[in-house]
Amino acid sequence: MNIKTTLLSSAILVALTACGGSDNDDSPTTPQSAKFSLGVSDAPVSGLREVNVVFNSITLRQAEVGQDITFATREADDESKPEMVNLLDYTGDENDLTMTSHVVYEDGSIAPLVVKRKGNDGIGEIQLDGFTLNQADNDFVLEFDLKKSLVDPQNSDEIFLKPRGVRLENLAESEDIEGTVSDALIANCETDNIALAAADGSFAHALYLYSSDVAAPLDIYEVNEDETPADAPLATADVVFDSEDNQYEFELAFITPGDYQLAYTCAAHIDDAEIQDEAFTLYQVKPITVTAGDDLDVTFTVSQ
Repeated sequence: MNIKTTLLSSAILVALTACGGSDNDDSPTTPQSAKFSLGVSDAPVSGLREVNVVFNSITLRQAEVGQDITFATREADDESKPEMVNLLDYTGDENDLTMTSHVVYEDGSIAPLVVKRKGNDGIGEIQLDGFTLNQADNDFVLEFDLKKSLVDPQNSDEIFLKPRGVRLENLAESEDIEGTVSDALIANCETDNIALAAADGSFAHALYLYSSDVAAPLDIYEVNEDETPADAPLATADVVFDSEDNQYEFELAFITPGDYQLAYTCAAHIDDAEIQDEAFTLYQVKPITVTAGDDLDVTFTVSQ
């Protein structure tokens, strides 16, 4: 999983959050500063050559005082241009789409990429849940789970990016899950689910991460765009064949320590973020624990 060079790295002033150093309650507290750095990564998706997202600015909103701190994000060699990131580099006929957010298909055709939240409110904005900014260096990664977040509406020429498929993780507080899926398990899954094969007979293999208390794991469909269902996957990762190691591998990056369920499926090709896929099935599920300070290695194979 590749992390792009930091989009911004600045000292930001966080007022009214530090404890004073005096016994006098009337003494003003000394404002503290913290360094906030943001990188970008992704969990890939098939069928696209590029997923280019333009970042115009980053806004931090302080919960206590309600003050916004905004940073413009610009190309290093041209401050007039917003920062553009091809997410797949890291895991209009009259308009120049290459200057805005867009996707590039395998055949070279281009389609606009639009961030669109429920009710058309805040088009172009990705709003994330709250986080704690420590009085030190803060290295965050904006993780795009493209399998969950990219939507191709049938009645539109645009591709939508759903904000709920994007999560913010602190590198200091997250670990990676990586591992392999055996050839035998992949073959068994495809044989047992032959009725789910794509028209060309192919399958899409993936790993889904769930909370440990989920009793009936769901697919990536989200009924409510403003809230992820409790039984939905927290993250996904494609299973990819590594020709050098001669094995099928996967990686889930930036996972907060804790207890989870990790599930393998060969039916990821029928999992649509906009449709409830009743036929979707998980082939093997196992409990795992992510421990602070250690990446986790997991092997999926035929049960003995």
